[in-house]
Amino acid sequence: MLKSTLASLALATSLVTGCADKAPQVIAVPTPTAPVQPGAMTVTGTATLEVSPDCADITMTLSSDGAKPGIATAAVQAKQEKLIAALKALGVETTDMKLSYLSLNPIYDPNPEGWSQLKVRTYRAEITITVTTKKFDRIAGIMESGAESGVSAMSTQFRRSDLPELKKKVREMALAAAKDKAKQTADTLGIQLGRITTVAENQGGYMWSAQYFPANAAAFRDNSSAVALGGVMQPLTLDVTIGFELAKS
Repeated sequence: MLKSTLASLALATSLVTGCADKAPQVIAVPTPTAPVQPGAMTVTGTATLEVSPDCADITMTLSSDGAKPGIATAAVQAKQEKLIAALKALGVETTDMKLSYLSLNPIYDPNPEGWSQLKVRTYRAEITITVTTKKFDRIAGIMESGAESGVSAMSTQFRRSDLPELKKKVREMALAAAKDKAKQTADTLGIQLGRITTVAENQGGYMWSAQYFPANAAAFRDNSSAVALGGVMQPLTLDVTIGFELAKS
């Protein structure tokens, strides 16, 4: 019985020792390899046009006072008819004259006792007419006719009538420049261009976001003279950046 027990203990001890001697098995899981991204190339094409105004808008305000609204309105309409007749005599077309503003307001007598005591002294009717011309040598005559017709305020603004078309032209030029640069680079380096991945543009120049030229640069240039009226030309600049994938060789 004692021998049988000792034999059982020896067997159990050998089993425990054998398990302790074995190191735990480690299974290595390989990290998945990230897919290789294709090569890429980015190019930028730039184009600039120097733009000068070809059109002028002359804004003129006529005003008349009257004891009654009807009297003030009739008086200012008489001034308007006189002004229109004078402008037609200068060769200005009716389609180039636009009524842009009409108002009728009471004019109160000043009263230091308070607003509740104000009395209407007269009524003032105002008409604003905008005259458009591409013949800049007529501007002085148009303004003189306005003064003779009783215009109380005048101002001029210069713009480019085909500005949207010029913006398209600049964009086409910038895109062509970017395309040519990409082709030249690819040919020189011996690589093949793949699909286009990105296209972005950066606009530059005052005229991208403005209808009228700035007051100090509303210029036109006479073909017979290098002197500019009101300032200098404005640049219309555009940068176009295009991203390409490189084709796998």
